[in-house]
Amino acid sequence: MEQLTMCVMDDIQAVVKGIVSTIPWEDHEVRIVGTANNGEQGWSLLIEQQPDIVITDIKMPRLSGLELMKRAMDAGLRSKFIFISGYSDFQYAQEAIKLGAFDYLLKPFTPEEILGAVLKVRQVIESEQAKSQQLQKLKQKAVSSSEYERHSYLLGLLRHEIGGFLNESRWDELDIELDSSNLNVMVIEVDGYTRYGSTMHLDAEIVPFAVQNIVSETLNRYTRSIVLRENRYRLAAIFNSSEHIDLSDLMEQCRHNVEQYSKKTISIGVGTIARRPQEIWISYANADKAISYRFYSEGNCIFQYAELENQDVVAPVYPLEKEKELFYALKCGNESSCHRIIDDILEVWQNAKGFPEPLTMIRLLSGLAFAIYRAFCDEITEEERLRLEADLTVLEAMRSLTFEGWGAYIKHFSSMGCEIMDKKRLTDVKQAISKSQEFISMNLSENLTLQTCAQSVHLSPSYFANAFKKETGMTLIQYITKLRMEKAKELLVAGVQVQEICQMLGYEDRPYFSGLFKKYCGMTPTHFRQMYENG
Repeated sequence: MEQLTMCVMDDIQAVVKGIVSTIPWEDHEVRIVGTANNGEQGWSLLIEQQPDIVITDIKMPRLSGLELMKRAMDAGLRSKFIFISGYSDFQYAQEAIKLGAFDYLLKPFTPEEILGAVLKVRQVIESEQAKSQQLQKLKQKAVSSSEYERHSYLLGLLRHEIGGFLNESRWDELDIELDSSNLNVMVIEVDGYTRYGSTMHLDAEIVPFAVQNIVSETLNRYTRSIVLRENRYRLAAIFNSSEHIDLSDLMEQCRHNVEQYSKKTISIGVGTIARRPQEIWISYANADKAISYRFYSEGNCIFQYAELENQDVVAPVYPLEKEKELFYALKCGNESSCHRIIDDILEVWQNAKGFPEPLTMIRLLSGLAFAIYRAFCDEITEEERLRLEADLTVLEAMRSLTFEGWGAYIKHFSSMGCEIMDKKRLTDVKQAISKSQEFISMNLSENLTLQTCAQSVHLSPSYFANAFKKETGMTLIQYITKLRMEKAKELLVAGVQVQEICQMLGYEDRPYFSGLFKKYCGMTPTHFRQMYENG
C-alpha cells in the first residue's frame, strides 16, 4: 500500500509538535502533509491536501473540529477523523461518533495511544481500498464480458455462423445501438501487409487499433457504427446509412482521415444494405468481394459492390507457349531469362480487356508457382525440395498478396530454383572434371586429346575445355603435361631409361620429350637423373 497522508490540528502548538515529532511516522508509511492552529487554517489545509487522516482537537478557535468534519463530509472528502480533547464530556464524543469519527482520545494521551489509533485507521483504509479495487474489477469484468458478447455476436452475424445465440432478439438484449432495419458493412484492410517481402514491424499491433479508432470516430460523426477487428490488419464496420452524407463521401472521409492521422493507408470494400441483422452476412460477403479487387492496385482505394456487380466476367488467357519457354529456362538455371518470361506472362494478363475475378487470377498465379516447383522436383535433392515446399507454404499463408506482389513472389521462387540448379550444375561439373582427371591419370600413355577427355565425361569439347580451366586453373594440355612430367621424374629416379619413359608417357619423339622436360624442370632428363644420383 502507498503512504498515507495526515494533518494534525490543535490550538496548542506543543500538542501539535508532540504528535508530529515524537512518533517516527515514516516508519509506519504515514507522511505529515500539514499542521494548523485554528479551524479556518485547518479547513484550508483540508481542501489543499485532502489527507487520508486528520487528527484534530474537537474544540478549536474560529471553526471547531466537529464543524470541520461536517464541512469535509459535505465536500465529499474521504478523510478519517481522530478527535482529541481535554474535555471529558461525552456529549462531544457522542456527536463526533454520530458524524462518523473514527476515534476519540482524551488528553493527556500517550504517543502509543495516538499511534494505535492511526494504525487502526490504516487497517480500515486498506480494507476499504481492497474492497473498492475488487468492486472495480467486477465492474470491469462485467463491462468486458458484455463487450465480448457483443463482439462475438456481431462477428457471428458477419460470418453467417449458425447457432441459437445469433437470433435477432439478442440484438436488443445486447443493447446494440444501431438501427437494425438499415445496416451496411464495410471491410477495411491496412495497406502494406499485402506485398511480397513486407514484414510486420513493431507497430503492427498498434496500427490496426489506431485505424479502428479513426474509422469509428469518422463514421460516428455522421451516423452510428460499430467497428470490429477481425485480424492483424483487417477490420469490419457495421453502420447505418446516413441521409446527411453520400456513401462515397463517407468512405472517402474514412480513407482520408486514416491517411492524415495515422500516416498509413487503407483499402475499403463496401457491401449492400441489410434490412435486418440476419442479412448482415450478405452485406459482409459483398463487401469482401468488393475489397478483393484491391488485388489489382497497391491500396489506398475504395470499392463498392454496387459498382462491381454488373461488371462483365472476363476469362484470362493462359500463354502455354510462354510456360514451355519458362520451363526450359528454369531447367537451364537461367534466372534473367526466367524473370523476362514471367514479366511477359504477367503483361499478357495485366493488359487483358477488363479485370478477371481476383480469385480466378490468384488460382492461375498459384498454379504457375506450383508448376515452377514441379519443374525442379526431378532435378533436386530431398533437402532442396523441402526448402522449396517450405517457401510455398509461406505463400499459402499470404492470401492477401496483390497482383504485383504475386509477380514479385513468382520471380523470387524461380530465382530460388535457378540458384539450386546452378549449384547442382556446378556440383555436376566438379564431379565431371574430377572424373576426367582420373581418366587422364590412368591413360597417360595414350594419345590424350580434348575430344577423348570430353567424351570420357559426356561433355561437349568446348564446354569441357572452359569448365576444366575454370576448375583447375590450367588448360587441358598444361594439366596433361604437368602430370606426365611429374610421372617422368618418378620414373627417372627409379632408373627407367629415357626412351622407355617416352613410350610409357605417350611420346614417340625422344627429343620432343626432352625439350618438354627441360622446359618444365629447367634441365634435361639425363641431367636430372645425374643430379639425383650424385645427390
